[in-house]
Amino acid sequence: MKRIILLTTVLLTVNCTLPVETLAQGPGFPDAPVDTPFDGGVTLIAAAAAGYGIKKMSDKKNNKR
Repeated sequence: MKRIILLTTVLLTVNCTLPVETLAQGPGFPDAPVDTPFDGGVTLIAAAAAGYGIKKMSDKKNNKR
């Protein structure tokens, strides 16, 4: 029982102090950050992953019969 109380106390202490640490703001960027387009290879990888998932689901469905 003492172990549960100690563990609960430690977890509550950590959970109560972490949000205070995350509220801190840094000085910011010296220059405006350069925007990078989210396209190209990422789109191809997502399409390949979707196709692979559909193929695996189809194979699994065909093997059940």
